Amino acid sequence: MMVHVPTMRRDRPARGDRRGLAWWLALAVCKPVLMLLRRADWRGVQRIPASGGAVLAANHVSHIDPLLVAEMVLAQRRVPRFLAKDALFGQTLVGWWFRAAGHVRVDRTAGYGAYDDAVAAALAGRLILVYPEASITRRDDGLPMPMKSGAVRIALEASVPLLPVAQWGAQSILPAYTGRLQWGRRKRVAIVVGEPIPLHDLRGLEPALAATLGRERLEHRLTTMVRRLSDEDRTSA
Repeated sequence: MMVHVPTMRRDRPARGDRRGLAWWLALAVCKPVLMLLRRADWRGVQRIPASGGAVLAANHVSHIDPLLVAEMVLAQRRVPRFLAKDALFGQTLVGWWFRAAGHVRVDRTAGYGAYDDAVAAALAGRLILVYPEASITRRDDGLPMPMKSGAVRIALEASVPLLPVAQWGAQSILPAYTGRLQWGRRKRVAIVVGEPIPLHDLRGLEPALAATLGRERLEHRLTTMVRRLSDEDRTSA
C-alpha cells in the first residue's frame, strides 16, 4: 500500500541552501515532466536535517533517479550537492550547470584526497548526495551492488549524519542502461530516508578500519531497505 508522507513545513532555508539560477532552471524544465511520469511515495523525509551538513547515500537504479531524489530533497527546502566526476565540469553546458548548482568535483585518481572538497562542503553545512555503488546497479533483481566507502569517509571526517536513501521505481520510467522513457500510466516511485547509520563508535579507530566497518553497516541497511521496496512492488503488482 502506498503511504505518502507530506512535506513538513520548514523555516526559510539558510543562505547556503537557497536555490540559485541553475536549480530554478532545472526545476522549470524537469518538474513538469516528472509529474507526468511518476507518482511520488516519499517516506521518512523528516529525517533530513533542516540545516547543517549531512551525507545522503542512495542506491542507483536508473539514469533518471538523481532527478527524482533531488526533487524530494528540494521539497524539504534543502539543496542536494552531488559528487560528480571531474570530467563533467570540463564540458561547456553541463559543466556550467554543475558549477552553478554547487555540486562537488571529484577527481577519482586522487584516492583519499578525492573527497577533500566533499568534506569541506559537509563542514560548511551542505547536504551531500552520494551513490556508494558508483554506478547504476547491474544486478538482475535491481538490488544494490557492493558499495564503496566514500560516503562513510565523508561523514566520519566531517562528523555529520550519514542517512541511507532507498528508492525504487525509477527503473520503470527509464530502464537501466537504456535511453527509452516509458510513457503512459504514471509509475510509483518510492523514496525512503532511513535512520542515520551509527558511526559514533567508529570515530577514533584507524581510518581504513572505520571506513570498512561503516561501509558494511551502510551496505547492509541500504540493501535491506531496497529489498523491502522491491518486495512491496512485487506484491502490489
